[in-house]
Order: sequence, then C-alpha cells, then structure tokens
Amino acid sequence: MKAAMWRLFVLTLLAIACRSSQQSVDLLLTNGRVFTANPARPWAEAVAIRGNRIVAVGFSADLATMPATRRIDLHGRLVVPGINDAHLHEPWSVAAERIDLQSNASADDVLKAIGGAHGTWINVQIPVTLVDDPRLTREALDAAAPTKAVALRNLAGHNSLLNTAALRAWNIGDTDPDPPGGWYGRANGKLNGWLYEHALWMKDRAATEGAPDAVIVAEMRRFATEAVRFGITSVQSMPAVHPDRVAPLVTQLGVPLRWRWIEIEMASVPDAPHWPTKYIADGTPIERDAALRDPYSDQPNTRGRMNFTDDQVRRAVELAAHGNQQLLFHAAGELPIEKFFAAMRAIAIDWPAKRVRVEHGDFIGEFLPDAKRFGVVVVQNPAHFTLAELVRARYGTGRLRDFQLFRSLIDAGVPIAIGSDGPLNPWLNIMFAEMHPNNPGEAITREQALIAYTRGSAYAEFAEREKGTIARGMLADIAVLSQDIFTVAASELPGTESLLTIIDGRVAYEKATRSSSTSR
Repeated sequence: MKAAMWRLFVLTLLAIACRSSQQSVDLLLTNGRVFTANPARPWAEAVAIRGNRIVAVGFSADLATMPATRRIDLHGRLVVPGINDAHLHEPWSVAAERIDLQSNASADDVLKAIGGAHGTWINVQIPVTLVDDPRLTREALDAAAPTKAVALRNLAGHNSLLNTAALRAWNIGDTDPDPPGGWYGRANGKLNGWLYEHALWMKDRAATEGAPDAVIVAEMRRFATEAVRFGITSVQSMPAVHPDRVAPLVTQLGVPLRWRWIEIEMASVPDAPHWPTKYIADGTPIERDAALRDPYSDQPNTRGRMNFTDDQVRRAVELAAHGNQQLLFHAAGELPIEKFFAAMRAIAIDWPAKRVRVEHGDFIGEFLPDAKRFGVVVVQNPAHFTLAELVRARYGTGRLRDFQLFRSLIDAGVPIAIGSDGPLNPWLNIMFAEMHPNNPGEAITREQALIAYTRGSAYAEFAEREKGTIARGMLADIAVLSQDIFTVAASELPGTESLLTIIDGRVAYEKATRSSSTSR
C-alpha cells in the first residue's frame, strides 16, 4: 500500500513538472551571460518570465523548448539584475533654470554663465574647487545678475551662495535669526549670501512644494526615462518635498520605475513618522560641516557641527526602536555615528531586525563592532570617492587610513548598498568603487559593486526576497547590457547602457540590437 502511494506521489510530481515546463511564458531570454547575483547559482544562460515573475533560470538548452510569446536570442550579451539605486534625491529644486559647469570652470566662467542666463531663478552647479573662491560673493553675483535670482550650488548640496535677488525672493532678511538645523553666513553685520543645511533645505522644500504637479511630474518623468536607459529598475529617493506630495504622482509618469520614498529631516523629529525617515545629522567635508571630534586640517578653527541635539538623536532612535519605520541617518563625520550608536546601545531590542541605515558613514571604521552588533546597513556613494585632493586637505593624511571603508565592510560582514547621490550612471559609479581614489586600499571588485547595487540595495529596503537577484520566483527586474562590465577596461565602464530594461515583467526600455524575437 505504501509503495503504491509513493508511486502515485512521484507520478503526480512528474505530471506537475511536465505541465509547468509546457506552460507558455511571456518572455524567454536565451544564449546570454546571466549574472544572477544569487550566491547559490551566480551564472546562467537563460531566463523565462511569466507575468511579473521569473519562472525559470538555467541553461539555454534546457529552457529552449518552453513555449514563449516572445523569445530573444541575446547573442552572448550580459544580463544582470536591475540596478537599485539606494540613495538619491528626486525630485529636487525643480522650479529653476539649471546650469551645469565643467569641473575645470573658473570663477570668471561662473559669473559669465550667470550673466548669459535667461531664467528668473537660476541654479548654477559649480565645481567643489570653487566653494572657497574669494571672488564668488553675494556682491559679485549681484553685479553679474542684478535682477535675476541666482544660487550657486555644488555636489554636496549642503550649502549655497545666493545673490540679493534670491534672498529677497525667499524672503530672507539680513537680520533674520538662524533657523533650527541650519544657519546663515554673515559678514559686516549682514548676511553674506551663504545658506547652510536647513536654512537652505527648508527653502528648497517650500519652492518645490509650491510647484504645479505638471512641473514635478515632468522632472520625475525625465529622470525615470534616463534611469531605465542605464538599467536602473528601482530607486530609493529622499526628495525635497514630502513623500505624501510626490508618491501619488508616480502613476502619471508612464515609466514603470519602482520608487521607494524616504522622508528627510534636518531640524526636527516627527512624533509619528509614517515613512522611512532619514535624519541628516551633519554636513559634508566640502563645506567643512561634517561633524568631527578634531578640527579640520585646513581650517583649525572649525570642527563642523551637528544638525540635531543629543536629545533629538535619542528621540529619533526611540521612535525607530518602538515603531515600524526604518531609521536612516546621514553621517559624514564621526560624531553622528558616535551619538546614534550610543542611543541605540541604551535600548535593548533586536536592532538587526530594524536594519538601521548609515548613509555615507565615512568614519565608521572605529565603530565596526557596534555596526556588526546592531546589524546596520552602510549605504555608500562611490561618486564621493573622487575628491582625493579635497579630503586630503580637509582631514590630513592620517585620518584617511580608515576613511570611507568599503572593502573592509565586506570583509567584516557588514551589509553594504550603493546609491548614486551624484551622477546617476551606475556603471560610472562602479568604476569609482573599483578605483576608490580617496582610499585605494578600500576599493572593491566590479562583482562586489554590482552585488551591492542589486542584492545589497534590495536588502537595505527589506526587499531581498522580491528583487535584487535573478532567481525563480523573484520579480522580473532585469537589464541586458551593451557590453560585458566584467571584462571591459575600467575607462570603458561609464559608456555602458542598457539595451533592454525589464521592470515587473514589462519592457520599460528597449534599444534596437542584433537580438531576434519571434512570437509563437
């Protein structure tokens, strides 16, 4: 009796397997080099998709007999999980004309560009090398553009120089007190035009909040269209506006990019956050506002500053400990990590289950034991690795030995993810991760960087069971690349693009290739 039942059970399984293999799939990709980011099976040749899920991954010969609505011969192209950008800020400052200057631009180039601009509000992105240039002042901007509102910005986004017209447009007076979480630069009894931290961000938020939906949607659509061409399928965004304002607009984009929204706080701690919340605890080394224990090497009278009080840090940690929203904190200097970790040590809960995120974590090296104990995820931004001359001047060579750890985090078993927080191109950022000019000993391999950009970023948002790997049952978020990023020269990485981006089983972007497709 038992033998008969066992035979029946086996026959049933075989029948189910047979039916499954003969079920038609919507899309079948064959003859590719498929990097799955799945440690159990890192490489394959073919992928089958039905609906919004991957239903089979394996060798082309094994999957070739599956009936498919559309099949694509990849001719050896590299296939990767869709890129998940874990840290960016879209939309941001949409209500202005933007001028991007070359990295070698001079102060004269800046003033000339301002004079030739036609908008009524102009954002000029200047190289970080010009942040301290004495020729760029409020008065110089006034002379170049007496009637146009002008704001000079830089890669960091934590400070901006405004002319008088811009200060007036934002209703900022020369005798205004510093706002919580931010401050104004002053000279000779009046504002010198520099806005720092929340003094700048609260105005950016108000300006973007006041923009019509159509303007915000247009910027989000432009961004999403660019993203899918790089093979980006998910983004984790910390926008200027509140997530409540932009989340409903995603349905109007016409681009199926996945968005995860994260609320930004720089001056206050919400009593009941209903979005994942990022606390921007300090500035960056660019404007010397990363909060340090010891003075800056090139300006010994400053150590940067915290944007939150110790009581606010403790309150943010308490809310995360007892609530259901993820805690993220920006930490460029040592002090934010020291203070947030001290607050976490005071509360005995299962911190690894919370997946607290440290964004940047440039000086996390001395805190590695706590980082492992708390199970934090470090989200790094390789574009920040390219300011070797600047960080050497700010910190001196001694502090750079444990600066912007990356390889050491992997070796220590600390989860990592990658976000752009600068140039969107993920292949450019993978090149930066492989080079790490700021600290070459902390460079990682391309494979490690790609895993951080996919599986690691999915883990950072509690989504590793849904995306980040190419495996049966996972969401069908996939990119077919124009070149093999594992074999091309490093200098060629930034030229990589997606030839086919699939999101939720749908083609989000397709470029004409040698691939052939047929229906059956």
